[in-house]
Amino acid sequence: MKTKVDPTAENEVQLTVEIPAESVKKAYDRLVAKVRGEMVLPGFRKGRVPMDLVVRQVGADYLRAETLEESIPEWGDTALREAGLYDDAVGTSDLEAGPLDEAAGYTFSLKVQTMPVPQLGAYKGLEVPRRGVEVTEAQIDAQLALLQERLAKLEPVEDRAVQTEDFVLMDLEGSQDGRLIEGAQGADQMFEIGRGHLLPGFEEALVGAQRGEEVVFDVTFPEDYEAEELAGQPATFKVNVKEIKTKVVPELDDAFAADVSEFDTLEELRADIRTRMEAAAEAGVRREFRATAVDKAVAEATVEVPSTMIDREAHHLYHELEENVGERGLTMDVYLGVLEKTEEQVEEELRPQAELVIKRRLVLEQIAKAESLSVSDDEMLEVIKTDAAALEGDPLQLIADLRESGRQEAVRDEMLLAKTVDFVADASVPVEMTEADEAAAEDAADAADTAADD
Repeated sequence: MKTKVDPTAENEVQLTVEIPAESVKKAYDRLVAKVRGEMVLPGFRKGRVPMDLVVRQVGADYLRAETLEESIPEWGDTALREAGLYDDAVGTSDLEAGPLDEAAGYTFSLKVQTMPVPQLGAYKGLEVPRRGVEVTEAQIDAQLALLQERLAKLEPVEDRAVQTEDFVLMDLEGSQDGRLIEGAQGADQMFEIGRGHLLPGFEEALVGAQRGEEVVFDVTFPEDYEAEELAGQPATFKVNVKEIKTKVVPELDDAFAADVSEFDTLEELRADIRTRMEAAAEAGVRREFRATAVDKAVAEATVEVPSTMIDREAHHLYHELEENVGERGLTMDVYLGVLEKTEEQVEEELRPQAELVIKRRLVLEQIAKAESLSVSDDEMLEVIKTDAAALEGDPLQLIADLRESGRQEAVRDEMLLAKTVDFVADASVPVEMTEADEAAAEDAADAADTAADD
């Protein structure tokens, strides 16, 4: 075998492969023998049909085409290895392969896309906007209000009519021209007045009603109502108000604090909420800062990503989207129908995101090489111990599972990318964040995690 490599574009070469006649004949004979072994003809035992009769039965052109179908991938892999391209190849295209003559040598060519090597720009000392961490009294009050809601109770109202924010237990019956509307009846239904969960005008008609009162009123179904036969149509509802209840939330005092926490006083509870919120906010700011730092390093680098890599990553992102949609109880057919788009259109829209994911990963890998960053076995073991503890499992078993599945080095690579993200972030200079910076930071919030995950 002879190979010739000619550059055609950045990160792309044309590989021309010459196969000697003896290798062609060997591949052809192997294919004929395979067909012969499966052939059954009257007068011959299976696998004992003469070679010349095999050729006449299936046709020489078919055998030649099948020889190429089976042999070109094998010859191509060998050629990539001989040319020193196997480890760097990320895709192939534009195969040029003519007809085969089993008695002569054979030549074919293809284009090979190779792994791009980024040209790093600045990645240390970058000025990166960093959001300040601030927890306001209003935010703490909001958290306390959620705790109050958790302990809220509904208490009966005996001495007044229905008001907004009351909960009303009712029997209801909807009709049109004296005929009951299918699905518009219910007994012992509880609704909160003023939430807007019922038809427009329905809740308002109950305000002022007394317990035990029967209220009759007219409403109109919305034009976009899901039952098309009712959309925009008038209806009459008869409602029997059976009970009126009001929501009572506990007072914010020391007793409340003791009920919902391990603290004895409201002041201690507020302090604990502040500490937790500040920690969560700091973690979010750190994550955002890391992502923005990585994006700045990527913007400073130069890297051209082959289209085959982008296609593959866009396809991967599409299937991640498919999994997320499935977790929400939907199918992709339904999801695509809502979007009024095809799978191909969605994948095309994912290409810019796919290209950015690849660039982040390539730049981070190059930075790791430039800085001689690595992940030791001890570091891996610590992470594995932490993961095992979270799963309440055995660290040694987890290590064995990783080895058995061949994922050990993949985990090491993921840890190295995460370490490199930390390196870039730690080497950056925080600066005050502007409004424009805030919008950009929010867009980049998942960037570093995505680079590490992929």
